[in-house]
Order: sequence, then C-alpha cells, then structure tokens
Amino acid sequence: MVRASISSSGQSYVVAVEGLGDIDFAQVSGQIKRFAAQAVNATARRYRTESSRRIRDQVNFPARYLDSKQDGNLRITSNATADAMEAVISARFRPTSLARFVKGAKTHGRKSPTVEVSPGSREKMNRAFLMNLRSGNIGLAVRLAPGERLENKRRMVRMSNGLYLLYGPSVDQVFREVADDVSGDAGEYLENEFLRLSEALA
Repeated sequence: MVRASISSSGQSYVVAVEGLGDIDFAQVSGQIKRFAAQAVNATARRYRTESSRRIRDQVNFPARYLDSKQDGNLRITSNATADAMEAVISARFRPTSLARFVKGAKTHGRKSPTVEVSPGSREKMNRAFLMNLRSGNIGLAVRLAPGERLENKRRMVRMSNGLYLLYGPSVDQVFREVADDVSGDAGEYLENEFLRLSEALA
C-alpha cells in the first residue's frame, strides 16, 4: 500500500508524499529502497507541477513566481532517500503583495491601478496608489480615515497615519485549496511508478 499525506509544519504548510508504508524496509534490499525513493521523488515533482498549474488557474501568479528553481514559492524542499521515504513540497506562507497583480507598469506614484487577482477578472482600485517600499519593492497602498474600512474585505497591514498596504492570497492559501484535489492521483501515481521501477527485479 502507498499513500500521499498532507501535513503542517510550523508556519509552513507542506505536502509530504509517503510511500510504501506497509513494507518493513529493514527487510528489503537496498535497490528496492532506492526504487521506492525514486518513485516518491518522481511523484513529488509531478504533484508540484500539477499543483502549480491548478494554483495559476485560480490566481494570477506568474509561472516563474511559483516554479523558479532558485526562489520559487512552490517547491520541493526535501527529497526522499533510501532511509527517509518522504518528499516535501512547501508553499510560501506570507500573503502576496497586491501590487504583484497590478496590470501595466508598476511605477511609484501611479494612482487607481487595475489589478487582476483571478485570471480574467480585473478591478480598478480607485483610491489606491503604488509606492516604493524600504525593501526596494513596490507596494499597493490606500489611505483611510479613522474608523474607515474598505468595501471589499482585503488583507491590510497598517503603516502610519492611516496608510495601509494591501495584500492578496498567499501561495500557501491557494495550495491548500488544490492539494486535496490532486493527492488521490499522487498516491495512485506513486504506486504505479514504484511497480514500474521494480519490474526489472521480478
């Protein structure tokens, strides 16, 4: 029996693919262990790619934002070995700056930009403006009077004097929504991949 499981670790939500849990690996050959680890890692790669595609179907993240090998925000952070039959896919936990979803040039001082969080669904932010942040990035901000709230519920971080930075969903948040949809297929693929690799020993 093989399985794919989902777990949480600290502030990061991870998907761990665990293989061949009913087999006593102390009693099997090193080659079988290697095949099992290869199957788990192949499943993690496939699972991560499919999850990225489904996330981008829901939220307008650029593919490179999720998939970059150097600093991608949905990536494999631990691979399986013969001694540890688990691979881990981690997603960025922090909310995503709403400025990332602004259409057109992202320049300091630009007012009333249009954002596209969900693919094909655009919204003009009439009171918002783009501003430079200390980090060197661009943020999307809005200034509110005391006690005032935005009509649309948004994640905001207060800076000073009624100035708030606006944020959209985190990669982690969307990942949790798609993880259950693909975990069943991941478990089936893992089993089939292990059987394919081990056929040579039959």
